[in-house]
Amino acid sequence: MKSRLIAKATLLLTTRLNDSIDSPRPLSLSEYHQFAAWLDAKGLTFADMLDGDAGDFLRPHPAAERIRNLLERSCDVDSLLAHWQRMGIWVIGERQPGFPTRLRRRLKTACLPLLFGAGPMDALDRGGLCVVGSRDCTAEASRFAETVGERAGKQGVVVISSDMRGVDRGVISATLAAGGSVIGVLSDSLEKAAASRRYRTALAAGRATLITPFAPDIRFAVANAMRANRYQYGLSDAAIVVETRQSGGIWSGAEENRKQRWVPAFVRAGENVCPGNSALLHLGLVPITQREIENSADLAALLVTRASSPPAPKSQGSPRPDLYSIFLAELARLDRSISGSEESVARHFGIELPQARAWLARATHENA
Repeated sequence: MKSRLIAKATLLLTTRLNDSIDSPRPLSLSEYHQFAAWLDAKGLTFADMLDGDAGDFLRPHPAAERIRNLLERSCDVDSLLAHWQRMGIWVIGERQPGFPTRLRRRLKTACLPLLFGAGPMDALDRGGLCVVGSRDCTAEASRFAETVGERAGKQGVVVISSDMRGVDRGVISATLAAGGSVIGVLSDSLEKAAASRRYRTALAAGRATLITPFAPDIRFAVANAMRANRYQYGLSDAAIVVETRQSGGIWSGAEENRKQRWVPAFVRAGENVCPGNSALLHLGLVPITQREIENSADLAALLVTRASSPPAPKSQGSPRPDLYSIFLAELARLDRSISGSEESVARHFGIELPQARAWLARATHENA
């Protein structure tokens, strides 16, 4: 009972309901974590905020009135919880005991206050393989994703991805078609996904868990999609980037995982890969090819072996691409409004201004 009260109080404090324009603004992520720390220091929990004595507890807090007003929306949240329950959607607060430990440990204060889901919640702490890639992917990337999904499904490797079209939806579909299990991390429309024909059978069989840190009826937003990317890495044991540009959500997710060192990450290598994949290789991601996946009798064992073994050095006779060559290839594709400004180039590539200036000067000299 107390656990459910934590989820209810967290909803009231952090989520917009059927609010009017003059309703109090829900707590932001930083305000939520500050308030949680304040409760901890006083030996209180979010469940205590629904106690009749909450007003006394809150009196010393600087935002006491705003918090009390948020908590008074109890009737609205009760009807919402009942609606989600009828749809098979559960909700758990970040402060509840059953919240996925991987997410809490890895994301820390970047972890949003709530997690909504459909399907088995206990699947979220079992790990799996995160597979991500572009929405407008090449045929080679699509074939690679489907091969990974088929192998994973047949060999009992849980696949973690999103419901975005392209690579992500392709690997999810292939895994389910092969009889495997998936975790879908969504940035929007959990209500629609949970009721869709695509997931209906797998949800009923316990082979799919769909989750989102956002309200189940929320619409798509780029910022939310980028936030959701870290949840895919946070739940996994390893990750494969099938295809990426050098900007956008897939790239930023791979970069964040690389810097935070959450899980070992691979990137599709071989013929006809895009510059973004090549750039990730030079940043230290481990190459993996279509042939390696196809020839592997044990996908999990292959990833463990490749992650623990550095790639073989290139022969002296083979060309050795460098970051500058990748920079040139991408620069040629950029709009003049970006490539004509040192500051814009630095922002696009995520590099320091002196590095952008040096590479642009070199390119100008070589083409003079």
